[in-house]
Amino acid sequence: MNKSFITVLGNKDFRRLWLAQITSQVSLNMLYFVLVLRVYLETRSNIVVSLMLLSFAIPSIIFGVIAGSFVDYLDKRKVLILCNLFRAFLLIAFFLFTKYLFLLFILAISISIVTQFFIPAEAPSIPSLVSESELLTANSLFTISFYLSTVFGFILSGPMVKIFGHTNIYLLMSTLMFLASYFVFKLPKLKAVKNLSVDNFNLHFLKKTIDEGIAFIKNNQRIKQSLILMTFSQVLIVTLSVLAPGFSDRVLAIDLNDSSFLVMGPAATGLIIGAFWVGAYGPRFLKGSLIITGIIFSGITLILLSLVPYLASNLVINNLILSMVILTLLGFFNSWISVPANTILQEDSLSNMRGRVYGMLTSLTGGVSFIPVVFSGLLADIFGVRTSLFVIGCIVVIISFYHIVQRKKSVNYIQL
Repeated sequence: MNKSFITVLGNKDFRRLWLAQITSQVSLNMLYFVLVLRVYLETRSNIVVSLMLLSFAIPSIIFGVIAGSFVDYLDKRKVLILCNLFRAFLLIAFFLFTKYLFLLFILAISISIVTQFFIPAEAPSIPSLVSESELLTANSLFTISFYLSTVFGFILSGPMVKIFGHTNIYLLMSTLMFLASYFVFKLPKLKAVKNLSVDNFNLHFLKKTIDEGIAFIKNNQRIKQSLILMTFSQVLIVTLSVLAPGFSDRVLAIDLNDSSFLVMGPAATGLIIGAFWVGAYGPRFLKGSLIITGIIFSGITLILLSLVPYLASNLVINNLILSMVILTLLGFFNSWISVPANTILQEDSLSNMRGRVYGMLTSLTGGVSFIPVVFSGLLADIFGVRTSLFVIGCIVVIISFYHIVQRKKSVNYIQL
């Protein structure tokens, strides 16, 4: 392992935040896929799966920016502790009411609302725990572990359902979330530059802080572009999650419980490999070049995924094996978008604005994902999963050409 990674992991405070990130993300990603499987098994409808994922996305539209505005004025350690504890108890509620599909939607919305306050408190805490010279390494490690926890969350969800059952699995997730609460409890205080008191909290204050965050983003072209690209990257993964059960069922004809590691697992593994590659070789290239290349090949891999039966028969290869290879490539090239864009967000955001910047990211992801998530689910139900993948892939390729044109027009378009 690189010495810089060892040095950062030697920092006990960063290590605690890092372990909290891993345990909480594994728990959440298990929840996402367990709920997707549950809904699909009960309804056999991609559009209902879309609605479940939107239960997580819609609260971010409403609460993302608001939560980011609050967190910038609060002790981030207390926010992290409370959010993890609330989420742990909500996961126990999933266990208690797992038979009622409607209540699962309500609980999904509730846990998403709490998560909107968690996101702008987590990554923006890193600069308070490491030195400036260690910041890039710490962010790289955080990015890699984020993808790694996504892999384990998806991969473990199917087997853990087989071991614990569709009900007891929520108790395992809750245990992981309580563990994350313990890790952040051991952190030092992460007080804000200016504290928020009951006296100065009112709608005028809230509007002022939101306006300040929006103005900061508007006036920083690199941050604005990076937010759009990070949103695009995350929406691609969410859309793939919507289509994964249908793709597993109708194209690969595999057990739906196995789709967590046979479909989403390779994509998440590709994200990790790509993050390592960008960390090692990315500095040799312009961030804009990496991002545009990532968008182009993400679109191409989605198109190839829609053609798996045709390609497999001509290449004399198993459908599943070919799909896993393509999904790994999809994840690999998706990281070429997300890692450089996330680095720009960290580098260019002021310390007292990071919560609002990340709050805006969650709002954008929730808002923008609404259309493609519903569209992909509806398209898959009407015309089939393969057609849906092909259309989305073509749209992504078209978007990549748009970014190429924009980059040539503007000297400020992520040239660094």
